[in-house]
Amino acid sequence: MRIGLMLQGSSCRALVLKGRSVVSMAEQRQAGSLADALDSVLSSLALQFGSLITDVTADVGRVLAAAQPGDVVAVRISPRPPADQFHNTRLPALIEPAVTRTVHVRGGHDLRGRPLAPLGLSAFLLELPSILSGGVRNVAITAVGSTASAEHETRIADAILSNNSDTRISISSDFYSSVFRDRDYTAVLNSALMESGEDLAAMLEEAGKRHFPAAALSYARNDGGRAPLARLAVAPVHALRPEPAMAILGAATLGGLCDGEVVVCADEGVSVGTIRSGLPVAHSLIRQGYEASLASNAAIVEPYTANHPVRPDIPSVVADIRTSQDTPPEHGLLPTLPGARDLSLIGCAATPLTAWIDRLERVSGQAGLQRVQHRAEEEASSAVVQLGASPADTRIIESNVFAMPYGNPGIVRIRVRAAGETAPSEEKVPAAQALGATA
Repeated sequence: MRIGLMLQGSSCRALVLKGRSVVSMAEQRQAGSLADALDSVLSSLALQFGSLITDVTADVGRVLAAAQPGDVVAVRISPRPPADQFHNTRLPALIEPAVTRTVHVRGGHDLRGRPLAPLGLSAFLLELPSILSGGVRNVAITAVGSTASAEHETRIADAILSNNSDTRISISSDFYSSVFRDRDYTAVLNSALMESGEDLAAMLEEAGKRHFPAAALSYARNDGGRAPLARLAVAPVHALRPEPAMAILGAATLGGLCDGEVVVCADEGVSVGTIRSGLPVAHSLIRQGYEASLASNAAIVEPYTANHPVRPDIPSVVADIRTSQDTPPEHGLLPTLPGARDLSLIGCAATPLTAWIDRLERVSGQAGLQRVQHRAEEEASSAVVQLGASPADTRIIESNVFAMPYGNPGIVRIRVRAAGETAPSEEKVPAAQALGATA
C-alpha cells in the first residue's frame, strides 16, 4: 500500500492506494503548524495500516510556492561583463529581490566545450572573502556554455566550498536549457528555495520514519515522478509544480491506462495530457510568457478545445472532477471516470522514481550516435537505481536525440528518461502493470 500526501499551509491531506484501488479516502487535517498536521495524519494512518505501507510520497509544491525565498549571491561567468544595464540578465519580478549581490567572473565555453576565455579564478578568489562575509549561504552559479562544459562552474563552486563548506550552491548546468537566462533563473530560484527544501525534507523524514520506519519516503516532482527526500534539499525547484502531472497520472492509474490521452474536466476548465509508458509526457521547460522559463522537466498539460483531434485508435480516459456534475462536461465529452476525486493524491501514491539525462554530446557517424545514446540510457537507469529503485524494476521511458541548429554538425542533444520502483512486492505488481512496467 502506498500513501500520497498533499501539504499546504498548516494542513495535510492523505490518501492510501492499493494497486489501482483507493482503500482510504483523502482526509484533511488542520493544526497549529504543518508539522503537527502531518504528524496527526500519519499517526492515524499508521494505526490503520501499519507495516502494510511501503511508500509515502508528498506533494510539497504549494508549500514551496508560498515560502519566502532566501537571499542569493548570483555568480555569472562569461567572457566579459554586460556592456550596460540593458544587457544584464533580467530575472522574473517575484525572484529578482532575492539576489542581494551579483558577481561577474571571466570565462565560459562555446557549444563544443572549448573555452571562450580563461577562467578568472584568481580575481574571484580576491573577491571571495567579501562575498562570504555578507552572511549569505545561498549561491547560484551560471556560466555561458555550461551545457557543453560545466568545468568553470564547478571550479568556482569548489573555490567557494573550500572556504565555507556550509554554503548552499546551485550550478546552472544541473538544469538543461540552451538559454543562459533560463538556466540562471532556475539556478537562482533553486538556491533561494534550498533552505525551505531542507526544512521540508527534515520534517517529512522525521515524521515518516517515526510512523512508517520501513517505508520509502519521497517527494513528488514536476515531471510526474518522485525522488527520495534527500534530493528535496538539493533540487527543490523540481518539486515546485507537480500537481498537473500528478492529476494526469492519477486519472491514468484509476483508468488502467499506460499509453494514451488523459482528459480532466475541472471547475476551471478542461485540460488534456498524454501518458506514455505509464508516465505523463514531459517537456524540459516551464514557460512563463515573456519572462525566463523554468528549466525543469514538467508534464505537458494543455487546454482541451473544440478543435482537439479525436482519434479512435488512441485509448483515452476522461475524468470528471467538477464540484457539480448536474450538467454534462464541455465539448460533448463522456466521462469514463465520473465523480473522480483527489487525482493528484492518487498520482502521488502511484508515481515511480524517475531520473533524466539531458545533455549535449559530440558524435561522429551513426555508430557514434548509437554509442552515446546507449551510454545515456545506461546512465539514466543507473541514476534511478541510485535513487533507490530495484534494477529489475527499472525501465527506459523516453530516449531521444535532437540535432542542434545554427550550423553545429556533430553536436546533438541526448534526452533520456528512466523510471523504476523501489522493490517488487505483491502490493506493487498491479500498479506497475497498470503503469506499463516492462521486465
